[in-house]
Amino acid sequence: MKKLNKQKLISYIRLINTSGIGPIGFKKAIEFYGDIDKALSEISKVKEIYPVAKAEEEVLTAEIKHIKIISMEDELYPYNLKQIEDCPPILYALGNTDLLKNDNMLAVVGSRNASISACRLAGKISSELTLKDIIIVSGMARGIDAAAHEGALKAGGNTIAVLGTGIDEIYPKENEELYKEIAKNGLILSEFPFHTKPQASNFPRRNRIVSGLSKGVLVIEAGVNSGSLITAHQALDQGRDVYATPGTPYDGKSAGCNKLLKEGAILVETSDDILENFNFTQVQFTPHQTKESETKDLFEYSLDKSENNSNSAEKSDEYSKLLSLLSDKGENIDDIIRSSNLPPEKVLMMIVELELDNKVVRLPGNKIAKA
Repeated sequence: MKKLNKQKLISYIRLINTSGIGPIGFKKAIEFYGDIDKALSEISKVKEIYPVAKAEEEVLTAEIKHIKIISMEDELYPYNLKQIEDCPPILYALGNTDLLKNDNMLAVVGSRNASISACRLAGKISSELTLKDIIIVSGMARGIDAAAHEGALKAGGNTIAVLGTGIDEIYPKENEELYKEIAKNGLILSEFPFHTKPQASNFPRRNRIVSGLSKGVLVIEAGVNSGSLITAHQALDQGRDVYATPGTPYDGKSAGCNKLLKEGAILVETSDDILENFNFTQVQFTPHQTKESETKDLFEYSLDKSENNSNSAEKSDEYSKLLSLLSDKGENIDDIIRSSNLPPEKVLMMIVELELDNKVVRLPGNKIAKA
């Protein structure tokens, strides 16, 4: 496996940035057509493809800013991350990309409005773990994220920050110095194009990368509605270990951690609790296997009535029924399949088409919601 040539990298950027194409749709399109350029050619017949000039600008900007764009076909692409179903096709990387060769990563996440004691604990555990050659991964948010990064750096260890913005956008601004230090002594990653501003929908996507890079996720001081719990549940879906620090039942900031512990998370009070359970050998995660039947009819069912064949009315009813099963908050795909009374492979392909047409969006936890 070698680094993509420039032209193929541009094709990668064009496909993943085409409206309605997410990481899963990206992989299914290539699997279905057998080649990314063939996929671009065929999809361009029904959708407007991300302009080649903009993709070329991304590559040029990366060269000017000394930022690497790493594709799934690159030897540098992290092993752990590649095992998850919705891994990003490309990553923008600033800093020491050699860190991606070390599979022993732990995500440390928690409240943005964390207590002083929780931040101190995050920093202490992160410092101690980096001395054992564990890379600390987090999202560079204020609070626990920042404390974890800082703890690793102060110990002379390694840390990776995953952004929910373009790699050239620092958010929050108060972490500008931290950003610079990580870029100098660690690694910054993003799947988003240059100049992407912070948006609420970006951060669950960022969180799946945080957990996907790691062998486990440590949650320190998180409420029941915290984004950190989303990260923890994503980690469980990805086959990773989940660790949590306990808190008093009367402290709302710890309610999420206590909930995770009730659900079976590993209780952590010191770094030794993690080291006792951490697997330093390469773990063979079982990736999601896409069955041939799930992709053979990828674009058979058109959403445009004028393009449908003699069964257009029936198909239109099927799409309407499928959409009626969805909510804004999201429904589990397995529940959708059961309620639709349609073959699973057909429902999966209808979802892909609806996603391509910006009718639905994928959410963490194998859920689909109305766009």
